[in-house]
Amino acid sequence: MSGISGNAARSGGYVGGVLRPHLSMLDAAAIEYVHEQSLRLLAEVGVRVPLARAQTLLKDAGAVVDDETQIVRFPRDLIESAIARAPKTVLLAARDPQKDALLDHTRSFATHDGMGAMCLDHRSGERRPSTARDLLEAMTVADALDEIGVLWYTAYPCDEEPRLQSLRGLQSMLAGSGKHVQGEVTDPAHVPYVMDILAAANPGGVWQAERPIFSIVYCPVSPLQHDAESLEAAILLAEQGVPITVYSLAIAGATAPITQAGTTVQTNAEELAAFAILQLAVPGCPLVYVGNAGIMDMRTSTYTSAGPEEILLNLALTEMGRHYGFPVLSCGLSSDAKELCVQVGSDGGPMAFCTILAGADLLTGAGMLDSAQLLYLPKLVLDAELVRQGQRLTAGLALDDEHVMLDVTRRVGPGGHFLAARETRRFLRNGELQLPHVFVRGSYDGWLADGRSESQRATEKVDEILATHHPLPLPDGAAQRIEEIIAAAGEEKTAE
Repeated sequence: MSGISGNAARSGGYVGGVLRPHLSMLDAAAIEYVHEQSLRLLAEVGVRVPLARAQTLLKDAGAVVDDETQIVRFPRDLIESAIARAPKTVLLAARDPQKDALLDHTRSFATHDGMGAMCLDHRSGERRPSTARDLLEAMTVADALDEIGVLWYTAYPCDEEPRLQSLRGLQSMLAGSGKHVQGEVTDPAHVPYVMDILAAANPGGVWQAERPIFSIVYCPVSPLQHDAESLEAAILLAEQGVPITVYSLAIAGATAPITQAGTTVQTNAEELAAFAILQLAVPGCPLVYVGNAGIMDMRTSTYTSAGPEEILLNLALTEMGRHYGFPVLSCGLSSDAKELCVQVGSDGGPMAFCTILAGADLLTGAGMLDSAQLLYLPKLVLDAELVRQGQRLTAGLALDDEHVMLDVTRRVGPGGHFLAARETRRFLRNGELQLPHVFVRGSYDGWLADGRSESQRATEKVDEILATHHPLPLPDGAAQRIEEIIAAAGEEKTAE
């Protein structure tokens, strides 16, 4: 289905404008059914919430809390109050204000995928544990790609102390880009250090809640549970104005029902429960709903990040998030392939286009192979090309007298050509036809003479960026201050 927008011009009874494609799967009755089933699940089965602070808030709000099992049953009005209270527009600010990502349902911002513990080294071809340098380079390459709007904690710095990995990861992300960075904080003891690092990275050395340059991904534990420490860390960060993306990470057939319907309802319920807890703790805190769930491959017991069922889950959950009015993150570009091959495009492209056309505010998945376990920087460049195609899709088709070009066709006449027409140049410069950056068009002879595969061209682009691109530097003294903060965190952990 499609809609018409833009300045209209009447011609022959037709009101011209821009026709923008939109992909929809659930009708109003289906959306209401999923919502009602989610409410039943929360009221009848409940969610285990092992954090005493959250239990108290929930009891006071009318939830039924079993003190022995720590299972909370949520009444309808508590959930619907949270839906109404949660902001419907969320700013993911950047250190470079020109790179802000405003999640207001008007466009999709692409992100990395994450969080992998392995890297396919584009220089040596070696598959190895990821490092802080890999994470820094992934940030730098994405910083240079206009198509990547928000940066994820895409690879663990496995060469760092495990207890300090999240802080080292944040350090690498901030140093590698001036765009918004989204990471993970699961230890409440790390929260003061995270906030100190963010203050050091901000101009003036102060964290600005009205311009949050950092957000986190918070994951409930499927099925229908929360981890006490992760939830406490999320609440503490929400109190500081840090936006939170709630990612259920349910896996159909393992931690959720094998059916897409069952996984859709459970995922929706888990995220609504998290929204309710966070809105009780910090009313009005900025939250992002995730329209995605995973699948277990029943032959190998491995996590599956792509395939037709993933597209259907993404569509259903993205529509639920949009129905509630929330900013929505969903997935595309992901692949279960272990190397760069045909499967990568077959997995990632259709899912990305469906996610974009469904209206997700954030599209995650760029730069990773092997079910989001393996960072490969040339794939980040190739994924940016797919994102550009998706952006062209959503730009739509302008249908009016100017774009029909009947006057130009009259001037050219039968048997003529449009190459010399000034309108051809004008529309081309205005983006009517998108020209690829890395993918190949043109003649076979030209391709043969060039001699490079798409992988080689993407690899050269990565090396060019790493050699020449300079991200927005941190404020004077910030790098040293961040190093001191991480050292202090390490000393405290050692003392404990």
